[in-house]
Formats: sequence, C-alpha cells, structure tokens
Amino acid sequence: MDPRPIGVFDSGIGGLMAVRMLRHLLPGGPILYLGDTARMPYGDRPAGEIDRLTGELTGWLLRQNVKALIAACGTISCNAGETLQQLPVPCFDVVTAAAEAAAQATRNGKVGLAATSATIRSGCFAEEIERRTGQAVTAVPCPLLAPMIEHGAGPDDPALAAAVAEYCQPLLQSGVDTVVLGCTHYPLIAELFTRILGPEVSLIDCAGEAAKAAAEAMKEQHLLAEGNDPAVTEYRFTALPPQAARQTARRMLGEDFTPRLLPLEKLTAFSTE
Repeated sequence: MDPRPIGVFDSGIGGLMAVRMLRHLLPGGPILYLGDTARMPYGDRPAGEIDRLTGELTGWLLRQNVKALIAACGTISCNAGETLQQLPVPCFDVVTAAAEAAAQATRNGKVGLAATSATIRSGCFAEEIERRTGQAVTAVPCPLLAPMIEHGAGPDDPALAAAVAEYCQPLLQSGVDTVVLGCTHYPLIAELFTRILGPEVSLIDCAGEAAKAAAEAMKEQHLLAEGNDPAVTEYRFTALPPQAARQTARRMLGEDFTPRLLPLEKLTAFSTE
C-alpha cells in the first residue's frame, strides 16, 4: 500500500471531472489537484509554451511527493509530450484511454473529436483514434467552450448552446456515431451535445476514461492507499476561481470544496527541466 497522493493537473478546473471519478473508484486515496487558473486557457497557446507550463505544474507536484500523475487536460496531453514522457512517476493522459473507449464504442467506425484548437492542431488525439478504427476522424476545434464553461456558463446558457450547435455541424454532416469530448470541461455540458447530435451518438468522457485507466494501474501496481474514507488532500489553483467558476467546480465534483491559492511565483520555482 502507498499512502502518497495522486497528482491531478489541468489548465483550469476541468480536471475536477477526473477527480470525481477517482474519488468514486479509489475512495481511500488522497488526491492533490493543481489547476493553472491564472494562465488558462491553454487551448490557443503554441505547443512549446504548453510543454514549458506543464513542466512547472508537474515539477511542483513531484516536489509534493505524488506517486502518480494524471494530465487531466486534452491540450496538455497532446502538446506536452516532451515533459510527460520524462516524468519519474507513472503519468496518465486523457488521449490513450479515450481513444480506446471510442474505438470500442463506435458501430460504423466514424468517430468525431471535439476539443480545443491546440489539441486539434497537434493531431495527436485524432491519430490515436484513427490508428484503432482505421478511418479518418472528424476533428472540430471548439475554442469558445472551455473559457465559457470555466466562467460559469451551463447547458441553459443560450450563447453556449449556440456555440455547441455550430461546432456540432461538421459532426452531424460526417455521420459520426461516437464523439470524444476531448477537453475535460466538455462532459459538464454533455447534455448539450446529446441534444444536438441525438441520443444515438455515444459520447466519450476523456477525463473519466483517464481516471479509470489510472485507477486500474494503481491496483495492478499495488499503489493504493489504505482505508475506505474519501481523502482529497487539497485543491490548489494559481488564481482563486471566481464565484461563477467555483459553482461550476462544485457541479463537476458533486460537492463543495475549498480552493487554496498557489501563487505563480511559487509554482514557477519548480520545473521538471
């Protein structure tokens, strides 16, 4: 048994979807969450910058003695390969598990991907899906969604609904029967995607799939913590989320939480480089 926490990180609050799944799957395991809310969104940044920022996030988490890491962010998973591949502890991204889940879910081999611009631009996510299905992926950049969700917009927000409807048009035209929600914010508005795409289209929650893969690996590698009581060590953010974002975070977690500030000057002192 290993009492050290699992580190979960994201550019903002979207990774809390992975935390919720981890708490369900590993109720006795402590979790240390880090969201770079001061510098989000990452989705319009170049890959080199995303990799550098990821080095700062993972560097700080490693100094907190985490036993494993989850990159609970599609943008980071697709653009920070240099950093993620050199980590001294197991690291799980949202791409591999979600691509596998999509390949298993599709009936006609036509899979769509909704994600940030940086994720789509990298081609990483689409390549992983295509390698498993043998068919081209309909990849749609959705630059407005994560910032809107981060700031409190929900399924009933007309502007958010209009944005999702616009982004779904290529998916509808290509006849996909499965869509990967490739940003960890998107599962929170899954009902909007279902409303537009139809209930027959399967949606893949990339955060949930990453958490499932991590939990299974923790069990296989005997890295679980003892006990059955939920034990989240803490939630740290580089800027304290405003009230609207905190309400969104509570919806993601399914419960209240206490955010703590990690000032950027302290974060940037730690890097995996």
